[in-house]
Amino acid sequence: MTEIAGMLDTGIARSRALLPSPPSYWSYSSLKEIEACPRRFALARATYPDLWDGRGYPSLPSTRALFGDVVHSTLEVVVKALAEAGVESPQAVEATMVLRDLGGITAVVEEVVTKQLAPLEGNPRVDLDRHRRIARELRAQIPDARVQVQTYLSRTVLVPRPSASSDMRDGSAAARGGQPTRRALGKGSHAEAVLVADELRLLGRVDLLTISGVSVDIVDYKTGVEAPGHHEQLRLYALLWDADRQANPARLPAASLTVAYRDRDVDVPVPSSADLDALRVAVSALIEYADVELKSTLPTPLPSPANCERCAVRHLCAAYWDESTQELTAIGDGEWFDYEGKIGKQNGQRSWWVIDPETGIQRLLLRTTSATPPFATGDHVRLLGLRHELDPETNAPVALLTAASEVFQVVSS
Repeated sequence: MTEIAGMLDTGIARSRALLPSPPSYWSYSSLKEIEACPRRFALARATYPDLWDGRGYPSLPSTRALFGDVVHSTLEVVVKALAEAGVESPQAVEATMVLRDLGGITAVVEEVVTKQLAPLEGNPRVDLDRHRRIARELRAQIPDARVQVQTYLSRTVLVPRPSASSDMRDGSAAARGGQPTRRALGKGSHAEAVLVADELRLLGRVDLLTISGVSVDIVDYKTGVEAPGHHEQLRLYALLWDADRQANPARLPAASLTVAYRDRDVDVPVPSSADLDALRVAVSALIEYADVELKSTLPTPLPSPANCERCAVRHLCAAYWDESTQELTAIGDGEWFDYEGKIGKQNGQRSWWVIDPETGIQRLLLRTTSATPPFATGDHVRLLGLRHELDPETNAPVALLTAASEVFQVVSS
């Protein structure tokens, strides 16, 4: 892995990276990601001109993650339409008319699914078979997505807005790293409200913010399992609301913070003034740290089992392969693992030896589901998502290259 003036040679074919600069504004999610591992953050958001024209490194999508995105995005569309129409409850007669104009919840879900699947067509990590499988599985879950959206809506309470003219309607510039165009938020419910703390260079998009008199309630929808980080995110939204002088010129305090899960709502304690001051100091320090890391020649790697297990760019990270990959003797039957080596001689119609690149010693017998695998004898490769198999007739570790596995060619070090 070599680097020159912002250009990083990851050592993987077609993966020369142009590392990102610090953004104009940070978000909660981006700060948590760079705090967990600056190297992973930089590699995931770098530009790869030899690989594709997309932003960042192409992700490896899962049906489960896409399903969560579908539910959340559908909620965004429906709640925003209800709030802008001045509907007090999704169960009200007026809500039926709004949903009818949208074509119904199922139609919204179907449209969102189509949008979620569209980027997969240009994703170099998604072949045609994987694309078809994900599309088939995701579309089969449309009825379940509709039920989940209805469950969230059944607990949603809205406050009508006197007028939409006082909304902060365009936060897109801030999301792109530019200076946002914003206005004061008035009484009522505001879906997808963008809050910005200019002095901190921090922004956040709140799923639902409701102002009723002097009471301000913030709700964030979560489609996954409960996690402590969700509470931390809500507290950060409270800080943003307190610090945003344009959206909240009257400095109205947040009265409640709620994480809305599929089956229940969880109240998060509202930070006191002292808590907000401490959070402001902590966030400022984290942003300073994040800026320094992205301005460095090569951001710091923090390899660990927790950080690396699901990392989408671990094949690009030398620190992972040097420090965190498992020894073959420590892998149990049926477990999934990654391995780096050189493809040796073919052992059978669908099996090859993987040898040590330096010594040439046979280390692993690799079996495939295809007689035409994505490698050739002599290739130095990094293999992601192998399944370990026990074979009493073979005096060597055995692994299966499945349809979900990935092969990346090492071209330099």
